[in-house]
Amino acid sequence: MWLEEIVQEEIDQGKLKGLEATREAINTWNHNQEYNWQLLEVSNQTAHKLIQGEFKTLEELEEFSLKNETETTKIEILYRKIINNNREENIYIIETIFINE
Repeated sequence: MWLEEIVQEEIDQGKLKGLEATREAINTWNHNQEYNWQLLEVSNQTAHKLIQGEFKTLEELEEFSLKNETETTKIEILYRKIINNNREENIYIIETIFINE
């Protein structure tokens, strides 16, 4: 548990510094499957629908984003994948939405 706290603290510090610092922090830890954060580029339209609660799963969000991708994507979503061993399924937690202007 202490390692998970250290990793989360490094990610949180990166989030306070911005998108590039967050990208560096997640790249440091993503070699370990237990600590799997990802950044997903989405359009304004996809981000709006996410905030409105129109997606039930990350897969729905990704599918919509791919179909409605624009050339000037300025939003990135930081999410974390956790494996639920009891149900043998993945749980996705959206931690931050970055607007990269």
